[in-house]
Amino acid sequence: MAKAQREAVYLTLERNGAKGGARGAGNRLVEQVVSGLAQLIEQGALRSGERLPSVRQFAESHAIGASTVVEAYEQLVARGLLIVRRGAGFFIAARGANPPPAMAFTPPDPVIDSAWLLSEMFADERVPIKAGCGWLPGKWLDDEGLHQAERRIIRSPGAQQVGYGHPYGYAPLRQIICQFLANWSLEVSLDQVLTSHGATQGLDLIIRTMVKRGDTVFVDDPGYCNLIAMLRMADLNVIGIPRTPTGVDTEMLETLARTHKPKLFFTTSVLHNPTGTSYTPACAMRVLQAAERHGFWVVEDDIFRELGQPTDPMLAALDGLQRVIYVGSYSKTIAPSLRLGFIACQRDLARQLVHTKMVLSLTNSEINERLVHSVLTEGHHRRHVENLAASLLNAQSRVNGKLGETGLTPFTTPRGGMFSWARLDGCDLSAREIADRARQKGIWLAPGEFFHLTPPEQPWFRFNVAYADAAELYEFFRTL
Repeated sequence: MAKAQREAVYLTLERNGAKGGARGAGNRLVEQVVSGLAQLIEQGALRSGERLPSVRQFAESHAIGASTVVEAYEQLVARGLLIVRRGAGFFIAARGANPPPAMAFTPPDPVIDSAWLLSEMFADERVPIKAGCGWLPGKWLDDEGLHQAERRIIRSPGAQQVGYGHPYGYAPLRQIICQFLANWSLEVSLDQVLTSHGATQGLDLIIRTMVKRGDTVFVDDPGYCNLIAMLRMADLNVIGIPRTPTGVDTEMLETLARTHKPKLFFTTSVLHNPTGTSYTPACAMRVLQAAERHGFWVVEDDIFRELGQPTDPMLAALDGLQRVIYVGSYSKTIAPSLRLGFIACQRDLARQLVHTKMVLSLTNSEINERLVHSVLTEGHHRRHVENLAASLLNAQSRVNGKLGETGLTPFTTPRGGMFSWARLDGCDLSAREIADRARQKGIWLAPGEFFHLTPPEQPWFRFNVAYADAAELYEFFRTL
């Protein structure tokens, strides 16, 4: 490095307070060294292929610690601004070695279909009104509880953060899950509970373990679009059980079970996706009676339990896990990025599911499991869930009222949760055509056909009430 360039680096760091007197700034000092060198590289003051001073030389000339220089150099290597030549030192990387920001991936214009809803919608941030999405805004989630948990995890011994977790999952978290289920009168032991990479992986583990190609399974119709796609991918005979405002059509369930002899029935008992409905106690008992008579298992997908009402029945508790497999999750109340779900079931079945899990993906991330455990035990989560449930119920009431004013008919009265399911009357366009027109207006809609086994005759839509309180959405429907 030429003398003038060394002086330029020195002056840049001195202006930013990175001279020796700023040692106490810790990470800020590293950031200042990185920023100063990166600026000189971008300005061309440091040329491609030029060797930087050794760590010792740089530290002495700038009166800073050698460890600070090492960390700063390594960060610049990680960014692609420096390269390392063993035994020779650090050099300025060649220009063009990394693609400029303008070459970052830009998704094509979306095509409104099931593949878009399942995958591309998660990555495409160009449409501002996400009325059809399946997640909550970040500000509605337990960000403060998660941040506190992250700080505690960072302070924990390194050995707790670097190894594989337990095949069943982090034991203290599973104990908390057992306590949660006990609050609903379902007593389970630790070896009846296993964690999964979100509830979706939990459902996949059950499919892979319990059924084979050609078997018949029942699902809610409409139902969870990812689940329908998984069942079809497994080449199963998938039959829908109509969803009603009080649960499912139990007479149809009885008739179809007698005829088709299903192995599994996947259903949501509380705040169903997409209809937002919950089982009544009478519906719950009839479903369990049908399962007993016809010998099928009920897979209770219950990820919204915490947001429901205290009187909502839990099939697993009523059945005692004799014919029910329970699937839960923390994605909707803490953060979807944690991807943490769980399964509760009979002990022997849990052992089989753990084997399938280990074959497919080994253990879950114990760091994520420890984060969830910390959030659940620090004392703030219960109040957060109560506030979230109240906010969603209020939002659903507002959204349902506005939907009714613009020609849509909600499936049922508000019960809380994330979703409202509504039909558009008196329109000749299909739901997909309407969704494509909405996209051109900056609105994401989720057409009902993505949640049905066969497309419905009338256009239905799933609305996420946390995103659907937008004037542009209702103005769009008025224009139809």
